[in-house]
Amino acid sequence: MDLRTLLPCVLALLVNLYGLHGQTSPNISLGSSITAGSNTSWRSPSGDYAFGFYPISGGLYLAGIWFDKIPAKTLVWTANRDSPAEARSTVQLTAAGRLLLNYFNSTVQPIDSGVLASFGLMQDNGNFVLKDANSADIWQSFDSPTDTILRGQGLATGRKLYSNSKGTIDYSTGNFMLEMQSFDGKLVLSAYRFADPGYWLIDTRGSLVFNLSGFMYIVNSSNDTVYSLTRNIPTPVEDYYHRATINDHGNFQQFVHHKNGSNWTLVWSAFDDPCTANSICGVYGMCSSPDNETQTCNCLPGHTPLDPDNVFKGCRPKTVMNYCAENSRDNFTVELIEDADFVSDTLGDLSHVDNVDMEECKKAIIDDCNSLAASWANSTCRKKRTPLVNAKKSVSTKGIKALIKVPIKVPINPDIPKPTNKKKFNSRAFLEIGSIITAILAFLFGVAAIYYNPAAQRFIKRKYSLTGNTIGINFREFTFQELQEATNGFNKALGRGSSGQVYKGILLLNNTHIEIAVKQLESDIEKSREEFMTELKIIGRTHHKNLVRLLGFCIENDQHLLVYEFMSNGTLSDFLFNKIESPGWVQRVDMALGMARGLLYLHDECHTQIIHCDIKPENVLLDRNYTAKISDFGLSKLLNKDQTRTDTNLRGTAGYIAPEWLRNVPVTTKVDVYSFGVMLLEIICGRRHIEMNRVEEESEEDDLFLPVWVVSCVISGNLETVVSHDPEVLSDFERFERMAMVGLWCINPDPIPRPSMNKL
Repeated sequence: MDLRTLLPCVLALLVNLYGLHGQTSPNISLGSSITAGSNTSWRSPSGDYAFGFYPISGGLYLAGIWFDKIPAKTLVWTANRDSPAEARSTVQLTAAGRLLLNYFNSTVQPIDSGVLASFGLMQDNGNFVLKDANSADIWQSFDSPTDTILRGQGLATGRKLYSNSKGTIDYSTGNFMLEMQSFDGKLVLSAYRFADPGYWLIDTRGSLVFNLSGFMYIVNSSNDTVYSLTRNIPTPVEDYYHRATINDHGNFQQFVHHKNGSNWTLVWSAFDDPCTANSICGVYGMCSSPDNETQTCNCLPGHTPLDPDNVFKGCRPKTVMNYCAENSRDNFTVELIEDADFVSDTLGDLSHVDNVDMEECKKAIIDDCNSLAASWANSTCRKKRTPLVNAKKSVSTKGIKALIKVPIKVPINPDIPKPTNKKKFNSRAFLEIGSIITAILAFLFGVAAIYYNPAAQRFIKRKYSLTGNTIGINFREFTFQELQEATNGFNKALGRGSSGQVYKGILLLNNTHIEIAVKQLESDIEKSREEFMTELKIIGRTHHKNLVRLLGFCIENDQHLLVYEFMSNGTLSDFLFNKIESPGWVQRVDMALGMARGLLYLHDECHTQIIHCDIKPENVLLDRNYTAKISDFGLSKLLNKDQTRTDTNLRGTAGYIAPEWLRNVPVTTKVDVYSFGVMLLEIICGRRHIEMNRVEEESEEDDLFLPVWVVSCVISGNLETVVSHDPEVLSDFERFERMAMVGLWCINPDPIPRPSMNKL
């Protein structure tokens, strides 16, 4: 055959063998990289899947895997769903064999497991794998799924899928989780942020298989099928793409997409009622689905959306009211919602009354000041306590009547009887118990809304020492190269906060190795170098035993890094809450006093007043002697935020946020006092301010929300109940009592009567 005749045939064969993109080998060699915004990717041999940077809103990118041949380019896996990357970020399979996400701001996020690879491969089943020199798998994306599984993947025992926050608009981790539980073998869908025991489950021990034929089923340890999920799928299987996903409304569903088609088709769903998932419309929201096809969210009567643009985030009360106040019955009415229910909410029923009609049910919640709502059906009245998280109006709730209390006017602070406890309190210091009650109610509603889309005189004030410990070097400017070498290329991450990643490093100064922590700021900083330096000098001049010492900084190009002393015993949060054995009473008191001293210094004793704006246990660090030190102070100023004037951008952390943040009024040092009050109660009681697991443990006490429980015990004169499990605290009960009252005083919703740190 003539060469000129043969050549086109050879070229056609090469195109068929290697794909239109000219991949001469499916293997990804060491040193290869892809760049966000460049439209490059690592594709599977068939071209069905691609690994690269997936564009999302705001000009950002997710490093992930998607179906590449269909119009929708559906994303199935991502390495950075909660930390999108900017353009010019890269994913690199380094010469050393590490798969790393290199953010444009120089933050490095490992994607792999840390084992060195010889090459990578994007497979035709949608799995990205790293292999060693013997072609054995050492890491694969199938082992760390996000919201989707593919044919051949499945879900092994202990593995989880998490929904997106909002469909294809927000890919960050949402509220719902699918888990093949390791402790009992159940396949469970749950609203995991709310300690939900599950709203849908398959009670069969085993592993979930999504086989190559497109069927999903559960197999036991002998690989026998014990439960089938998928019943029918279109054939031939190879003509379709397949995926199973937990969506942003909490349903687990299986879809197919014809390879020549334009849409995904639903072939199986865990449940049909769109309102089945718990907390789908957030706290105080109601899910409505009259036809089991469409779904809407609305606020319950007397409530308004947290976010008018997204009612799925939940709602908040228009009026915070104490239903236990004297004459409170004049200030509310009970509204009826036909064919609706508060379905098996995660907090459970407050109580139930049998053999009553609807009017008697209404009277039951009016007479019970702790009950906010009720559902009535089949002559049974089930009273509900706040917060309400599973209101539903659908085909399945026909004939059920829902009742809810709705304030009709703004209540006045009630006069609550003083505690019957024999201990005497300083009335001037503690103000009125009624004010404290209102504070707790404001706290309760604030915590619920944000969680489900936050005193004796001279008790704390002491003589403060201004000679804190240093690590022997002066505040100075570092070069980026110095810090890169000190952190071994920013290799050991200590953790990530709202303002940036923190890395551990070691500096060699005067022949001495000194441990440091380097924070790489991620926020856009509009300040000039001179303005930034001015703020840094203010922070650098702070010097107190209970503040983490800022040692220096680096400003090069777009890099802004802060260098702190290293705190070897981690965060107060881990020390208090994540240990089998909690710290002793005396040590907890010392930590609380240390924090108070540090805050007093920031507010009143440093050259320029500093408001922290995010006091929480995670921002208190412990040195090698377990001295509590406040960290991240002054960052709000460095990150362009005026901390002394009205700021419409809510800052702080859920549960610790002062109410004035939500009212868009000027903030003062009192926002830190509020957060300190919440933390003080946590420290002295040895538990978090909200513990949803107490519902699962069926605690006999109404102790889900710590401040509410403390104030109810104060009113009943039975504060000892709060620490009845701790003999060490009971032996020093008078001090515990004073500290508890300080905490309650600090969380007054009105910043004016709330004390300043120098009044405590």
